[in-house]
Amino acid sequence: MAEDHHDSDPEMNDHGHKAPLGYTDAGSHAHLGGLTVTTNGLQVEPSDTRIEPEEAHEFTYKIRTENRDTVTEFEETHDQLAHLILVRRDLTRFQHLHPTLADDGTWSAEVVLPDPGVYRAFVDVLVDGQPTTLGVDLLSSGSAQYEDPPQTTREATFEEYSVELTPEQIPAGESISLEFKVRQDGDIVRLEPYLGALGHLVALRDGDLAYLHVHPEETDPKDGVIRFAVRFPTADRYRLFLQAKPDGELITTSFDVQAGES
Repeated sequence: MAEDHHDSDPEMNDHGHKAPLGYTDAGSHAHLGGLTVTTNGLQVEPSDTRIEPEEAHEFTYKIRTENRDTVTEFEETHDQLAHLILVRRDLTRFQHLHPTLADDGTWSAEVVLPDPGVYRAFVDVLVDGQPTTLGVDLLSSGSAQYEDPPQTTREATFEEYSVELTPEQIPAGESISLEFKVRQDGDIVRLEPYLGALGHLVALRDGDLAYLHVHPEETDPKDGVIRFAVRFPTADRYRLFLQAKPDGELITTSFDVQAGES
């Protein structure tokens, strides 16, 4: 692990320059989700961006239009009105929460950031038929020990469950199908629906944490196999967070892949 001295300054972007809190340079990849606080004419406005580590905190935010109007009407996406994804900047400490919506448009969720560091909060919503992912940085104070850069992995475990990812080679810039096989003690298990599908997959690019929109290919219960259609836009490393419900138990596993040439 390497100690990160930028944690005391969440305004430092990936290029070592100052940027507003919650902003990450989108560059030529602005079509990717979660790189900015403003997308599709919507902006996420959190009440607080500093959260003490290991303490329960009611994280609240509003989504506003370009005219500063608060959005109060949302449509369901993956069986929920909103998804709040939290992950530390080293692609660890993943959380997937479902905040509640008040009549005045305030979203709230109880958040516990387990360790110091800069976290990225992704707000995934559907407004007027337009899926939108907004991103904002949160600071958990203290000296952060960031983990080493990810290495490629094709297998992961969660208690007695193991998950295998194929294919071995993943191209960049092409739509492909990712297949995950879930086993319990070596035997294929039956999967139950989770969030309206056989599983939920979050894909984040190493470095800027660009959020890829990933779509399940099947929704009917099936023995141990989940497929997702995905396009990795650039030749980079990505971390995949898979959530599934074998035999009714929610499990979360992560995989690191290299798309295209390293």
